[in-house]
Amino acid sequence: MLLTKTIVISEGEPVTVDEVKVSARIDDDIDELDGQIETLIQSVRLTAEHECERVFQPHTIQLAYDAWPGGPLPVPPEAESATAEIFDGAKWVEAPSTLFRYLEGTFAIVPTVELPPLPDDGSECVRIAVQVGCPANVRAYIIAMASHQLTTATAARPANPPAYLAGLLDRERNWA
Repeated sequence: MLLTKTIVISEGEPVTVDEVKVSARIDDDIDELDGQIETLIQSVRLTAEHECERVFQPHTIQLAYDAWPGGPLPVPPEAESATAEIFDGAKWVEAPSTLFRYLEGTFAIVPTVELPPLPDDGSECVRIAVQVGCPANVRAYIIAMASHQLTTATAARPANPPAYLAGLLDRERNWA
């Protein structure tokens, strides 16, 4: 049974200043705008997170179980890698990387060998850390919106971004 689920946000953004510069056709050796571009990236990411009710900044989901979990882990499909630790009764040891398979759009424990026995006292004995990135469509949205805002910022009447850019977030939105 899942005992706890914790999200730890990583430093940094899912998009780099250089990616926005390429999209905005700004030479990479021009660095006067780098601070402004970093702010735009963060602002657009926060807007996307608000609109989709999800975290798009790279993060780690830490799961703690009192037994071996069965089936898919409760993580989004952007999960990039997973590691596990097992309490052997005396100390925490790293589980083999072959323990995980990418199954049905998420990670799952699919034992290829017999799983080691765990204490049966209801305490935390399996810890799983899943690294989660940002979906490609959201990265494209952040780059396009930041680039648009950057290139129209100096216009007397800045143009609104093309409406189709918002569609890049549709797959991630909570439609319920």
